[in-house]
Amino acid sequence: MQPSTTIVLDTMLLDHLPAGVVVHDRNSAIVAANLAAQRLLGCDVQALIGKLATDPFWQFIHPDGTAMAVTEFPAARTLRERQAVADLVLGVPQGGAIRWLICNAYPVFDAHGALHSAVVCFTDCTDLKNTEQALQRSEQRLQLVLRGSDEASWDWDLQTQDLYYSPRWWSMLGFPADALPATAQLWSTLMHEGDRERVQGFLKNILASGEETYAIEFSMRHRGGHYVPVLSKGVIVRDGSGRPIRIAGTNTDLTERKELERRLTVSANHDYLTGLPNRRFLQDKLAQALAASARSGLCGSLLVIDLDYFKNLNDTEGHDVGDLLLQQVAQRLSATVKPGAFVGRLGGDEFIVILDPGAPSLQAARADAERECAQLAAVLSSAYRLGRSSHALTPSIGVTLFDGAGAVSPDSLFKQADIALYEAKAAGRNTVRFFDQSMQHAVEQRAELTAQLGAALDAGQFELFYQPQFDLERRIVGAEALLRWNHPERGVVAPGAFIDVAESTGLIVPIGDWVLREASMRLAAWRSDPLLSKLTLSINVSAHQLRQPDFAPLALALLAEHGADARRLVLELTESQLAENVEHTLFTMLALQRGGLNFAIDDFGTGFSSLSYIQRFPLASLKIDQSFVRDCDSDPKSAAIVEIIIAFASKLGLQSTAEGVETEAQVAVLCAAGCTSFQGYLFARPMPLTQFERMVGDAGPRQGVCPPAGSA
Repeated sequence: MQPSTTIVLDTMLLDHLPAGVVVHDRNSAIVAANLAAQRLLGCDVQALIGKLATDPFWQFIHPDGTAMAVTEFPAARTLRERQAVADLVLGVPQGGAIRWLICNAYPVFDAHGALHSAVVCFTDCTDLKNTEQALQRSEQRLQLVLRGSDEASWDWDLQTQDLYYSPRWWSMLGFPADALPATAQLWSTLMHEGDRERVQGFLKNILASGEETYAIEFSMRHRGGHYVPVLSKGVIVRDGSGRPIRIAGTNTDLTERKELERRLTVSANHDYLTGLPNRRFLQDKLAQALAASARSGLCGSLLVIDLDYFKNLNDTEGHDVGDLLLQQVAQRLSATVKPGAFVGRLGGDEFIVILDPGAPSLQAARADAERECAQLAAVLSSAYRLGRSSHALTPSIGVTLFDGAGAVSPDSLFKQADIALYEAKAAGRNTVRFFDQSMQHAVEQRAELTAQLGAALDAGQFELFYQPQFDLERRIVGAEALLRWNHPERGVVAPGAFIDVAESTGLIVPIGDWVLREASMRLAAWRSDPLLSKLTLSINVSAHQLRQPDFAPLALALLAEHGADARRLVLELTESQLAENVEHTLFTMLALQRGGLNFAIDDFGTGFSSLSYIQRFPLASLKIDQSFVRDCDSDPKSAAIVEIIIAFASKLGLQSTAEGVETEAQVAVLCAAGCTSFQGYLFARPMPLTQFERMVGDAGPRQGVCPPAGSA
């Protein structure tokens, strides 16, 4: 429409237009409007006629939702500025919703150039606006997600070679946004050289493969100079022919995950207390050492170190002190071993040292191991400062050598070193033993014995022998029940041949329970005999039994079940048993004493018990160890010890029994010292039940032969 044209409106023509049309005169009043305007503005045509362009009736809003000032209304602007307004988007509130319109306003001039009117045309763009707003919300959500995560997004147009790196992509590498040219070569420049060829090959293959997704890990150089491990994953967009045209994805910083993985690996392979490698890691290290030995032909060694009597320290001083000592041991070992040696902790108080293969022969490897053991023993035996006190422990060391020959496994070497360690402990501790095949044979025999012991109990192969105990007048006053094993091949086996195995395997508990049951049955059977009913019966109780929480109620229940007189049963304990777990031991003994049982300390004088402990326990007698009795008639020192023990027992109101009495001269010394009862080969050897009962029946009263006090 030319500015000079005089407008003659054809209402019928306007009504056929799809766009809304409103005509304002020079004074801004509406003089015409079509049906589309009525629909789009939500107002009847007749109601529109006469309304001014600046009428408050119009409540237009901007695309951002803010209210539009009347001076910004399209007709008002056109009439005021005498210029067209193009593509103005505005919103018209209608019934709680908003209709969005694209408006164009044109000024109309008469033939003289005077402003005649303004024509406003507008079309509905609500769907387009809603789509735009949805896209904006989606973009905002995406940006929020990316801002709230560690994902660094990027986009690569393979056709135009345009690349976009998000701000997070740059910050992950320590750069401000767009600090470097955003090119494909930037990846290669910043990538770790060790990853570059691998990643380039991966990219080439993935683009040619037809795959639509990918994931790969690599490292990129940070601005600070270190490398950042990243996981790059995303999608590959392809055209209809499958040709890749675009790649988009994200990079994830794996620094924290890699550190966590490292810590988990360290935790899985290292001891939490000392920080030393654990058994799992040591097996791998030993396998490597064996492989190296096989390749080189050189020899090495494996040392297993155990701390003597560590359990006693742990029990008496507490686990905190024990842990502190283990940490100090680990530090000493690490600081002392020669270069190339490997230190670890197997668990408990056992440590390991692997001397890498470097010796030309097994003899040379043995010499190296001997020197290392001597140095380690000296260092580990020095006193440890543990809190406010000092403690000293000694190590026992088992050693095995290896030369890489044969199919020796790490497990086999561990077993060999353990066998050697066992021999070192059996030899008195604080010593070193090297593995040899004779030890292996002994272990195999021990394993066989263990299996046979387990079967012996079920097969009823155990039997009690009875050794009589005599008073001063040489009358039988009791007996000690001694275990014998009727082995199907070896005949009668004394406990010295199998009791250690029973102790170490835990079989001593069921065996001990069997002895207790047999003793209860025997005492019950003797109750009706006028001679046997007056005797006491002593049995040995192991530390394993005493530690059982139900030992006291079990013993009392067995006695009651068989109707035995509990006062006739004497339980013999060793001094070391009294020193272990004192409170539990005392609690158990008092419970049994209340039930009528008596207690004796066996082999008194050979242990390490404290006299203050002994006075706390409910004891009835002390049994003098035969090592003192054997020489009491010829060695003044042994005689003095015997006298002291008997006097000590007397002062505490306890009976004293001498074990291993074999000569009349020994009897004379013991009687002179005031000993109250005797047991030994001079009087009688251990014998089967029927023989013992017959001996008691045949004995009758006898006159004592001990000389009067002071006449010996």
